[in-house]
Amino acid sequence: MKFIFSLLFVVLCAIALPLASQIPGQIPGQSRGEQEMVIRQMLRNRDVNEAELRTRLEARGIQTEGISAEEALRLKPQIEEVIATMESEKAQATQVANEVASRSTIRIEEAVAEGSTSVEEAISEVTTEAATEILAVSNIYGHQLFRDKSLQVYRATENVTPPDSYPLKPGDELAVSIFGASQTDLNLRIDNRGSTKLPNGVAISLGGIPLSDARILLASRLKQYYTFRDGELSIRIQAARTISVNIFGDVENNGSFSLSSINTGFNAMVAAGGPTDRGTVRNIQLIDGDETTILDVYEYLRNPTEKSGLFLSNNASIFVPPAEKIVALRGGVDRPMRYELKAGETLIDLIDFAGGTKTRAEVNNIQVTRYVDGALELFNVDLDATPNFNLEDEDFINVPIIEDPIQNFVTIEGAVLLPGRYPFETGITLDTLLKLGRLRPGARTDVAFLFRDNDDGTQRLDRIDLDADATAKNIILKRGDRLQVLAQSAYVDNATFSVSGAVRGGVTTLPFPQDGALTLEEAVLLAGGTETNAIPEVMLIRTPLTNSKEKIYERIDLLTDGSYALEPFDRIVVYFRERFTDEATVSISGAVRGGGTYTYDPSLTLRDLIYMGGGTRIDAAPDRVEVFRLQISEGGGTKTLLTTIDLNADEPFTLQAYDEVIVRSAAEFETIQNIVIKGEVRYPGTYALLKDNERLFDVIIRAGGLTGEAFPEGARLYRESRDTGFVVLDLDEVIVDPANPANVVLIAGDILSVPKKEDLITIYTVNTQAHRFNVDSTNVGGVLRVAYKGPYSARWYVENYAGGFDDDNARRRSTTVEYANGGVKETNSFLLFKDYPDLKPGAIVRVGAAPPKRQKQRREERFDWLRLVSILASTATTIVTFVLISQRNTP
Repeated sequence: MKFIFSLLFVVLCAIALPLASQIPGQIPGQSRGEQEMVIRQMLRNRDVNEAELRTRLEARGIQTEGISAEEALRLKPQIEEVIATMESEKAQATQVANEVASRSTIRIEEAVAEGSTSVEEAISEVTTEAATEILAVSNIYGHQLFRDKSLQVYRATENVTPPDSYPLKPGDELAVSIFGASQTDLNLRIDNRGSTKLPNGVAISLGGIPLSDARILLASRLKQYYTFRDGELSIRIQAARTISVNIFGDVENNGSFSLSSINTGFNAMVAAGGPTDRGTVRNIQLIDGDETTILDVYEYLRNPTEKSGLFLSNNASIFVPPAEKIVALRGGVDRPMRYELKAGETLIDLIDFAGGTKTRAEVNNIQVTRYVDGALELFNVDLDATPNFNLEDEDFINVPIIEDPIQNFVTIEGAVLLPGRYPFETGITLDTLLKLGRLRPGARTDVAFLFRDNDDGTQRLDRIDLDADATAKNIILKRGDRLQVLAQSAYVDNATFSVSGAVRGGVTTLPFPQDGALTLEEAVLLAGGTETNAIPEVMLIRTPLTNSKEKIYERIDLLTDGSYALEPFDRIVVYFRERFTDEATVSISGAVRGGGTYTYDPSLTLRDLIYMGGGTRIDAAPDRVEVFRLQISEGGGTKTLLTTIDLNADEPFTLQAYDEVIVRSAAEFETIQNIVIKGEVRYPGTYALLKDNERLFDVIIRAGGLTGEAFPEGARLYRESRDTGFVVLDLDEVIVDPANPANVVLIAGDILSVPKKEDLITIYTVNTQAHRFNVDSTNVGGVLRVAYKGPYSARWYVENYAGGFDDDNARRRSTTVEYANGGVKETNSFLLFKDYPDLKPGAIVRVGAAPPKRQKQRREERFDWLRLVSILASTATTIVTFVLISQRNTP
């Protein structure tokens, strides 16, 4: 009853009361239970999950049980904030889903068609990739582990190599390869009971044990049946099971994800895009039943092997609460970023997360900027004296870097062959620096600029004429001097022109002549001349020198106006003739050898089109050639017309553009239809069906009938068409009575197999008492084979040859009999009586297993009935008081 007085109920009441008038049927004086139902419905209408809401509240330190109503109402704003955040996250997820739905559908279909993944994984993977494509780069250390895909999400269908600690569970598949004297490959799948079977039928329980232990156990069992030495056995995960993981909280993509069980909690976070900028990377909660494990990305980055064995269970949940403390670190550290700190972590821990300080870092004067009572305050911290300086949320830490003001070099830049810094030596001159840098051809020598720092910290600029007398070049340089040499080309306007389109040189861009004289014909000749299929009328696109964004267009005939004078930055486009021509086609399909679509020309005839399509096939109907024609009216409307042509007639037919020709197949045409008969008939082999609906008995007669050793009760029919597979037959009844419904109609591709006589019965000893006889020649691999003694029941054979049913494990009514022809019969039960199927030669008997018995759990705590009675009495007194007051006030 504690939930009735919980924080959640009180706060939801406070939120819902202003909306009570909007709820149909809501009346004053409702009981608390009725109000609770209404509030829960309102939460469902707002698409708010109550369990997730409770988890988020507890993550903020708000307990949802055992709190007074007054305290709950005081916390109402915080609850409303959490609900608003949840609604916002759902709205954002919906928006992302709508934006990527169209292109994601195609990618999902392609992934499944390739066979590289399951449908559930393809949907989860494509949706996640689309949602994380727009994620911005985070400046918080640890976030990019998920955003830049440093980790990957494994697929269940991938052949991966998990660690030895990986626990095997139902759905996992193992690939076993033996390279010794007994060379073989096995594919072992763990069933729902946690077991797998070897080829000899022996079951081995592997569920719940690590992969390393499974290898040891399998090697021990396999050595009993195969011959190999150490190093000649390989056991690996062929395919891992698929699990569902729920991820919510401050992550980029909330929801349920279908993942491979190979993935750990960190891999699963990649599927959700990782935490948001406010989500924690130090306190990620992995919830597996009643057990909660904390994932710390910083610990993982320090030692990735520490959490590498933390595998997920089906329906596990990952909750990412908000980060409690995020600080910014700049300056002389190896990795200046924002960092999340846990309680108890100090400045020295932060420096350690950032990779330590640089060589020139000033660790004795670290600056910490902090908001205190709404105002900024600055703290200077000596890391050596106070390494455990406590930091707070949103602190800004700057580690100063000592800048060396001494510049023991001189610099030359600009129009030189070897620009850069050169060592400063006492007495070095400007001429020496020019020889070291070597002037480029085209360098200006009439003017250069020397930048120099004065002793008072100001900067000085001197203009130097390099063509002057030797006095200018003999200037003594100082430390840090920088000489800028100018290039003549920087002060010359280099105009160009371009020609593109149907010219032999392709897109050509050349300098415009300095004298400004260039004609249209000359420009085209420089581009290699026009192509054969070029249109002589070109398009000139001119950009005025006064406004680069303005364009002037002009069409010019190259044949008559080739002397047209061009201007700088003109662009000439020569178009291909095909650009202005509609491509008309005709097509042919149907009973032709090739078919296809071809370019139309009035010279193309119908017989030419058939010839180009490979000619008609043997099944073609020459009198049924249909031509579909598109008729276009003057107003632009269209209509499809149909004309049927007989190729045997000599009447000519003229094709038109966009005609579609279809050669129909003859309705009665059919190739020879064959079947195969194997086994005990006098003339086995391939037979052609001679008539429609030819039946089983007719073909048996054509094959000479059955031999003396035939076993018609075990005959089987395999039908490949329509993925039918094996068909259960009663050939013995068909031989006696051809009118029997089992005399089925045969179709092409059928394979009939008639085996030799079978006089044995097979009994699977699982859930029988056969173990009392130990293992001998009649009980191999859990299978007994005995002689057929007559049409006795399955119970008779089990009791006489397998020691009877195992009362602890057997479920008698689940006893089944599989007959030689593939048919199966089950045991029928009526009240306490069971009708076991009778056996025939070649039958197989299986005894089903009883379901596990359920054990009643002992209640650890007794229910407090006295408290319940007290609460009910108090509630009844309140209701009676309310009724009396209402009657007194009623006129």
